Amino acid sequence: MGLPIRFPEPGKRHGFFGFLRSRLVTGLLVAFPLVVTIFFGRFLFGLVDRWTDPISMYLFERRIPGVGTALFVLLIFVLGVLAHNVLGRRVLRIGDAIFARIPILRSIYLGTREVTRAFAGDRAKSFRRVVLIPFPNEGVWAIAFVTGEFDETTPEGRRRLISVFMPTTPNPTTGFFLVYPESSLKPTALTVEEALRLVISGGLVSATQDRVFPRSSPGPGQSL
Repeated sequence: MGLPIRFPEPGKRHGFFGFLRSRLVTGLLVAFPLVVTIFFGRFLFGLVDRWTDPISMYLFERRIPGVGTALFVLLIFVLGVLAHNVLGRRVLRIGDAIFARIPILRSIYLGTREVTRAFAGDRAKSFRRVVLIPFPNEGVWAIAFVTGEFDETTPEGRRRLISVFMPTTPNPTTGFFLVYPESSLKPTALTVEEALRLVISGGLVSATQDRVFPRSSPGPGQSL
């Protein structure tokens, strides 16, 4: 079920207050994600509804709860239909060009657009694999996604560099773009989805140790 319930050890007895405390703690752990989800769901529902209050008042002469949410879902559906249509894509390109030229809003729009493109399902190759990087200093490892590879010419010869995106917790859409020598990285057996869950949860939804630190990991100076 995935519920945070710990069953008592066999043969171990608890007093009345121990029983009461354990049930209260368990109830709190079960209720917390539900309360947070309901709170944000209600907040978003009310926010979308308030945006469309003028439409509701114009059509029905009174505010009707749920109209805004229904219109929002309909708008998302229409945008999806347009994105799959040749004519619709042209219309969306025009809108994209307009937003890309509005001062102040331009940087916000372009930034969020690139984030959604990077995390979109049809751009799975944006993140090639999951690695561990030395961050913020040597001996400390952070999860990162490989985004590119290129060579650098040095006096000692050419060396392979790896560009990575290191997401932050709990919002993986923000992070750092870093470049490391290939020999500085450690490979993992994690999939992109597993790594994202690990980052979002702050390690609470943890992967097994052999997937984060596979035994076949090459040592320093060896190729990934």
